[in-house]
Amino acid sequence: MNTMAAPAVPRWKTALNMIINPGEVVKSQMTKVPWPYSLTVSGLSFTLFFLQTGLDLQRNGQIEASGVVLMAMLGLLYGTVGVALMAVMVWALSQAGQRGLNMEWAISAFALGYSATFIYALSGLVFSLAFGWKTAVAFGVTGVLWALRPTLYTIKQMSGERVAFSIAMTTLCGAILLIGWALLGRFGA
Repeated sequence: MNTMAAPAVPRWKTALNMIINPGEVVKSQMTKVPWPYSLTVSGLSFTLFFLQTGLDLQRNGQIEASGVVLMAMLGLLYGTVGVALMAVMVWALSQAGQRGLNMEWAISAFALGYSATFIYALSGLVFSLAFGWKTAVAFGVTGVLWALRPTLYTIKQMSGERVAFSIAMTTLCGAILLIGWALLGRFGA
């Protein structure tokens, strides 16, 4: 019998697929994506997003260059520790462990959901540096909003397809992230 194993999907393709078809990625590919890789994606996403925020605040004269660096470092912390803590909270509330999904899977799925945020934040940083535009809201917030769809599919998978619970938790997660960004932006100023 001559059987061939399916070739492994590169991690970067899985990250892009999380933007296009998050339901399929969450159901079939997340077990192959290690949580450190996914946290790198979310960490870089929020680092770039907060860097844009810092640059916008600097253009307004609200902070100095050291404040921009501080904002970027806060973004890294927010995108790694913050996203991981949020994933663990939702994992516990959804009782995902009873469905065979461990915390590492939850952290990886949540964090990889910020692939679109990374693309938006990187694009916004290019526009910010090239044209001097204030891009944190237009690009950064939009990127976070794009991450809500993968978050919804992740929570649906963890909660056993409970739609109302998934919508409520996705809304809460989005609100936590955006309110936290707004508060940290004030802290940096």
